[in-house]
Amino acid sequence: MNRVERRNIEANAWLGRRNRGFHVTIRDVDCRDFDVSRFIDDLASMHATFFSFFLGGYVTTYPTALPYQRMSPYLEGRDLAGDIIVAAHNAGLKALGMIDLGQIPDNAARDHPDWCAQDREGNPLLRMPGLYAACPMGGYQTTYIHEILEEILQRYGAGSGRRLDCIKFGGGSFGFSHEVCYCPSCTAGFLAETGYELPLQKNWTNPVWRTYTGWRLDRARQRVEQLGQAVQRLDPEMPFMGNSVAFGDPGWTVGASIDVESQAAVADAVQVEIQTRARYSEETHTASWQWISWPAETARFMTSVSDAPIWVVTSYFLAWPWRRSAMAPVEQKVYLAQVAANGADPMVNLSGGPPAVHEDPRGFDVIRDLYGFLARNREVYEGDTSGATVALVYSLETMFFYGEDDPEGRYLHEIRGIEQALHQAHVPFDIISTRFGPEGRLDAESLGRYRVLVLPNLACLTEAEAKVLRGFVENGGSIVATFETSLCDREGLRRDEFALADLLGVSYSGASPSSMASFESGYKQVYMDLVAKSEVLAGLEGTSVLPMGGDYCVVTPAPDTTLLATLSAPFVVFPEGWSYPTTEASEDALLVAREHNGGGRTVYFAGSPGALYWAMPYPDLARLITNAVNWAAGAPQPLQVAAPPTLQVSLRVQPGRRMVHLINLTCGERFFRELVPLRDVRVALRLQAGGSVAGAHLLSDRQPLAVTSDGDLWGVSIPEIRDYDVLVFELTGDDVG
Repeated sequence: MNRVERRNIEANAWLGRRNRGFHVTIRDVDCRDFDVSRFIDDLASMHATFFSFFLGGYVTTYPTALPYQRMSPYLEGRDLAGDIIVAAHNAGLKALGMIDLGQIPDNAARDHPDWCAQDREGNPLLRMPGLYAACPMGGYQTTYIHEILEEILQRYGAGSGRRLDCIKFGGGSFGFSHEVCYCPSCTAGFLAETGYELPLQKNWTNPVWRTYTGWRLDRARQRVEQLGQAVQRLDPEMPFMGNSVAFGDPGWTVGASIDVESQAAVADAVQVEIQTRARYSEETHTASWQWISWPAETARFMTSVSDAPIWVVTSYFLAWPWRRSAMAPVEQKVYLAQVAANGADPMVNLSGGPPAVHEDPRGFDVIRDLYGFLARNREVYEGDTSGATVALVYSLETMFFYGEDDPEGRYLHEIRGIEQALHQAHVPFDIISTRFGPEGRLDAESLGRYRVLVLPNLACLTEAEAKVLRGFVENGGSIVATFETSLCDREGLRRDEFALADLLGVSYSGASPSSMASFESGYKQVYMDLVAKSEVLAGLEGTSVLPMGGDYCVVTPAPDTTLLATLSAPFVVFPEGWSYPTTEASEDALLVAREHNGGGRTVYFAGSPGALYWAMPYPDLARLITNAVNWAAGAPQPLQVAAPPTLQVSLRVQPGRRMVHLINLTCGERFFRELVPLRDVRVALRLQAGGSVAGAHLLSDRQPLAVTSDGDLWGVSIPEIRDYDVLVFELTGDDVG
């Protein structure tokens, strides 16, 4: 039975609807006096429709008879899991049981050290006293899991009267430890499948390390499939899912060899984390924190990856290390709202037990407020799709094999900077991958819904993928590409020439120096010299230079391209009396535009404008990026918004209806204490000929808004946006699909 068939079963029909969820980590101590009735009442009061909870693994919440499941010492024979399931169903909530196979109890590690991840000397990796790291290749996850599942599904499966609504596996149940594992299964398996001994250290110049990286990815994918098969063998109607992360957190994705796209291809639902929030270092007294638009990024990407339900889980708390301090409520609401606004379902992680015992309950009211809003307005979320005509293209291979030891700096910053520029210009966009298509590979028909594809340093590209992109442009689509796009094969090995050289109209000359390192010493400045007039440079007419930094590709433009910017001569910043060029400019091409016979357009940046903007958010850089996308589109965007750049928008589509989600991010950065309302926001929707707007309103009050029309533009003015609202346009005429 495949996942489509499982979702068509009446008991599983809820998976096809939009939901609102929680994950609750039940700690040992919670089992002592867990108030099930209060727990369910609290979740119901916050308008939740489902929740997951610790069921089996290193904290087992039912009276297991298995010696290698660690039952909570406070359980005292109570069937807490069964009580939770029954109470949830009585209240109309769905209960998902989570099994965490990432940690092995000490008695299991003592009896079966081969189940553990091991160091070079064969010592099991200790995570903390009493728990060891499990290896996905070891018997705990490959063999013993069958005993765990058999016991659980006998108790809580079909016909039990207290059937779980889904089995969920924690992220450690299929991902590797960050270290190389030298357990017997990994040692023998890698040798048998590749002919190589396990590498002794990370070294990207060593072909064995690249082979090992790919091997771990394949084994982690296989583990997800095997876990699903184990569930379905025992209960074909039971949905299953995993817990993972998308590319926004490469420390986990790369470190654990997680391929969320492969997981999404087999799971009945996908939980994706955006948990980290902030990480504080006591040693350096510094902190790093995640991007405030991470939820939108993850939802946009994952909903393009899979038609399964996407549950994006965020921490209720500050995360590292203060997991009892609630996130600032004003930020929590707009953080979660981004998930719902981009086609996914929000989920909140409570690591400190059920709500009743949380030391900092200040965040629950805003969750109740948002989830209540989503519940009351369910009809505008059900079955909605993206209305974007622009898509950024991501590839897992580029992050792993090109990103190497620095996937953020070498790759993801370029994506993030372009995302930020488009966000701030209110350009709707999706994020897709090189597997975008029904067969798990880039597909011309699937790409047909977009006018523009943005390739942010999409270094790893196969010849087959390059062929699809050529066809996209030949059929009138457009491409904006940056830096080393298509310069590497799937495994990150460099070519002598761009695979897309003929499309982009540039030839690679084999060098990529730092644009600011042309002198032997001194702090230098360098610029893009703007050398032509073009719509790509609109709004920049008052200057002849823009900031430039970082590496760039030395390229030779084709004769039929338009050269828009070249590299200036670098010169020192200080002393200011000597701060002027003393050499001739290289005139290396930095920005090239091209119009193709089929109507498509291409723009190529020889540098990394996204990464530069991510590091230095200078407004002209954002304008240049946005101009390139808008010019490439060859037609106006479907949405026009006049508002401050901290208003995040998402355009969603239903038959006869367009929804514009409006999220006030206030300062646009973390962390903020209060919301500053946005006033007099103007939103205009562009419709095809024959379409018209019958009416418009905000979901917050449902009061009609005055609609004006100007040709194919239909607009409204919104007096105030406080935190999150949805503008609904009701359509008539020909453009209602």
